[in-house]
Parts: sequence; C-alpha cells; structure tokens
Amino acid sequence: MRLLYRLWQALQTRRYRFIPTEGLIAQIAQNRAQQPAPLLSALRERLAYQDGCLEAVNWSAAQLNHALLSSCRLANANFAHSQLQGAYFAYSDLRQARFEGADLRAAHLRLAKLHGADFTAANLQDANLARADLSGARLVDANLSKANLWGANLCGADLSRANLCGCNLQSIIIDAATILPPNPTRTQPKPPGD
Repeated sequence: MRLLYRLWQALQTRRYRFIPTEGLIAQIAQNRAQQPAPLLSALRERLAYQDGCLEAVNWSAAQLNHALLSSCRLANANFAHSQLQGAYFAYSDLRQARFEGADLRAAHLRLAKLHGADFTAANLQDANLARADLSGARLVDANLSKANLWGANLCGADLSRANLCGCNLQSIIIDAATILPPNPTRTQPKPPGD
C-alpha cells in the first residue's frame, strides 16, 4: 500500500503538460544535439488522432536527418536550410513547399507531389526523385548530381545552373516551359546488353 501511495505522489508531482504541435516542431528545430526521433514520434502519434495534416508548418533550420515523413500532407511547409539527409518523404504532398538551401542528400522523394516546390541552392545529391511531380518547381543552383529523376515530371520546372552531373534523366517529362542548364552533363545507365 505504501509503495502505491508513493507512486501516486510521484505521478502527481509530474503532471502531464500538453505541448502544442508548433511547440514540438520548435523543439525539433532547437534540439540540434539530440536525435529528433522521440519528438517526431510524438508528432506522428498526434497526427494519427487528427487529420494527418502538417500543411504550412515552419520546419526551417530543423535537424531532421533520416526522418520518416512519408505519405504526409506537408503542402506549403517551410524546410529552408534544414538538415534532411536520408529523410523519407515518399508519397508525401509537398506542393509549394520551400527547401531553399536544405541538405537533402540521399533523401527519398519518390512519387512525392512537389508541384511548385522551391529547391533553390538545395543539395539533392544522390536523392531519389523517381516519378516525383516537380512540375513548376524551382531547382535553380540545386545540386542534383547522381540524383535519380527517372520518370519525374519536370514540366515548367526551372533547373537554371543546376548540377546534373551523373543524374538519371531517363523518361523525364518536360515541356517548352522547362528550363534546363545549358549543355548539362548527363549520364544515364546503359541499356542491358550494351
């Protein structure tokens, strides 16, 4: 009985304090020394009980390396100057999202909706953007070296001064409004048997 009473007292002194979603995201941005996994797990759990939407949230300068944010609604989100190495955004809705100066090396954006997203000066080296919708996206000065853009929709995208060295551009979809860098260096896998 005495043990139960002590446990009850301990619980009373540590009352649960609700942290708003914006507060959790702010903690992720400030918590550079620690891994954001517990905070991201708390966000995902909260979203499971809400509508699953994180639209127009400010994630700028957050440390989100290897974060799992697949199939999320993140339209108009701000990831400018964030660390997103190896982050997994496959199938997510990232329309009009901002990634200026973000580090997205080896990030997975396969089949993501990136219409109108801004990747100005972002590092997308080794990123997987296969079949992503990048129509109207801004990729000016972006590093896309060794990125996989197989089957990506680049209609109306601006890739001025982008580094496409070693980039897989097979089956990309472009139109007259697509702006490619002059004489881009492109290497594509050879077909089997060559």
